[in-house]
Amino acid sequence: MAGCVGWGEGKIREEKDRVRHLRELIRIIRRIQEEIRYGKRTLPEICLILSEYSDPWYRPHFRKIYEQLDRRNGTGLNAVWLRQMAFCFQGVPLQEEEKDVLIRLPENMGIQEETLQAENIGLSMDMLIRKCRQAEETYQNKSRVIRSVSILTGFLLTIILI
Repeated sequence: MAGCVGWGEGKIREEKDRVRHLRELIRIIRRIQEEIRYGKRTLPEICLILSEYSDPWYRPHFRKIYEQLDRRNGTGLNAVWLRQMAFCFQGVPLQEEEKDVLIRLPENMGIQEETLQAENIGLSMDMLIRKCRQAEETYQNKSRVIRSVSILTGFLLTIILI
């Protein structure tokens, strides 16, 4: 019985973690957008800021990006970013489309004007906000269903074993 309930709670925690990661991605994207638009900062500078002020899960990855880019004097941003973000998202309960928003971010930075860069990033953020709302709604429904099913499964197994 306890094993079935524990399994259900694990599944509910995965959904909750997905919502938490989506919220953090939105916060990161928003911060990048603001730093580009208002601070006129480059992506390596933004990585240094994010390495201090983002979620503890993401901090070391942004620090590594900054350090690697600092040693290379800003060259190879796409390769360093792609490699580090792919490593960062291992084991994170997000869909590939959601991960790609942050993984493919430097591709949006190819535009010269900061305002256009920020607007382009904003489109990605809009998609993440939509996904986050959907995930929050489904989390509520799924958590009730999973909890009920895991308890019923536990009862059924108990009856079968008796």
